[in-house]
Amino acid sequence: MSPLTDAHAAHVTPLAGKLSNRAFNALARHNITTVEEVVAAYPERLLKLAGFGLQSLREVEAVFFPGQCYLAELKDGQRPTKRMHDAPLAALGLVPAR
Repeated sequence: MSPLTDAHAAHVTPLAGKLSNRAFNALARHNITTVEEVVAAYPERLLKLAGFGLQSLREVEAVFFPGQCYLAELKDGQRPTKRMHDAPLAALGLVPAR
């Protein structure tokens, strides 16, 4: 292994075991297998991945970005809904259901 490859390998954190199987598999299908790749792709690129939706994004936020909640830019006249923002958190057991 070259020194550059060794240095890169030293700063790679595997994703396995940090997320649910569903979120992990959706990321792995798109060759995102490290924490660093998730952080680099957050949030817009992650949401464009097939099989990776808002619930998976909320899970990534809870694990890697505590206290952060991405809210997409809304089009003129569009209003955020409870379902868009609160429901995925409750489904993950991160916030008590109201």
